[in-house]
Amino acid sequence: MKSFWLLTGATAISTAGNTFLYLAVPWALVDSTGSSLLAVLSLAAQTAPYLAAPLLGALIDRYDRRFLMAVGETTQGVCVALIPLLLAFRITGMVFVALCVMGLAKVISDVAVGYGLIPSLVPRGRLDQASSWFNSAQMTARFAGPALAGLTIASVGPLWALEVDAATFLITTLTAFLIPQVGKDGQGDRGMTSMKASLREGIAYFRSRSDLKRLTFAVALYNLGAGALEPTLLTVGVDQWNWSSTALGVAVSCGAVAAALGAWLSPMVLPGNERRHSRISIWLGAAAFGALGLLIGTPIVVVVGFCVLCFGEGGVNATTMAYRQHEIPNELSGRVNAVIRTFIMGAVPVSALMLGLTVNLSGALRVFFPVTVTALLALFVWTIQRKRLEKAPTTRLMPVSEERSM
Repeated sequence: MKSFWLLTGATAISTAGNTFLYLAVPWALVDSTGSSLLAVLSLAAQTAPYLAAPLLGALIDRYDRRFLMAVGETTQGVCVALIPLLLAFRITGMVFVALCVMGLAKVISDVAVGYGLIPSLVPRGRLDQASSWFNSAQMTARFAGPALAGLTIASVGPLWALEVDAATFLITTLTAFLIPQVGKDGQGDRGMTSMKASLREGIAYFRSRSDLKRLTFAVALYNLGAGALEPTLLTVGVDQWNWSSTALGVAVSCGAVAAALGAWLSPMVLPGNERRHSRISIWLGAAAFGALGLLIGTPIVVVVGFCVLCFGEGGVNATTMAYRQHEIPNELSGRVNAVIRTFIMGAVPVSALMLGLTVNLSGALRVFFPVTVTALLALFVWTIQRKRLEKAPTTRLMPVSEERSM
């Protein structure tokens, strides 16, 4: 578990640095262009590359995941370091290009770490607990990050805050080379099948699993509304509530604390592998309840609703992460999880577009209405099929290379 904690600690530091990016880029775009829409769409630029995730997933299953993590983290650091220069020269289009490249690198790093490295470093019987610890650490970092980011932006401006973020990627890059190689570590498929055949295996496995498809659809629906909630809340805070960067940083930090608590408590709610479907329903329900609070016009109530939503989201993230680590074979983890993340994270740019269209409307009811609707739909989609999924036998299919039918 020593290597797991090393990896968890390093990625938590990087996550704390990334909160500077989530605050500084929208803030800087509003300052330089005066456009709230561009501020919200900056998130879409970072998440749009998830649409190419299946192709990247095939690469993740073919190569050393530690090396891929190092490449992904280094690329992200370089892109973030370039953004202040591009903003200084008001080359707004290239800022979005840098964010897209960063998004591609993040896909590789996230899938390699969450669904490749962690399952290889943790005993299988402790994956639920490890997923809880990992997600709690990331959310705790997001608690400290926004408050520090708000103070940094207020002191030195958003451009220097981005340079601080760029430096944090050096830590995770170095960590990748300190993690021992365990087993094949993503190299078992190299040279055995073509990229096309490898990609087909991942897609075929995903299509064969009704539980994974239902889970993906529900979480993608949730992200369709809530995916761009944070930058939307920040934009509303600046434009309509006239809050300072420090106040906004504290508000986002409170949401991160709630998410960390939800992730920490996730394995304690209805413990046991056989009750994981019900656990997901409970956490989706908590997120939907918080989304209802977003419709209240009072800013403080909106922030409380945001925190409750984050609490449920933290539980959902930790529970579904452990579910996928348990259910998807390691040799297919890159491809299958990349397909899943294509739908889940691919919904975020659409969320940014929807909320970008509502962010300038007056009143919380109009601005956050899409978030509430999609959160309730996600709960409905997952819960209505829960009993059927619990009764259905879990089928573990083997990859084509092992001569089993998909």
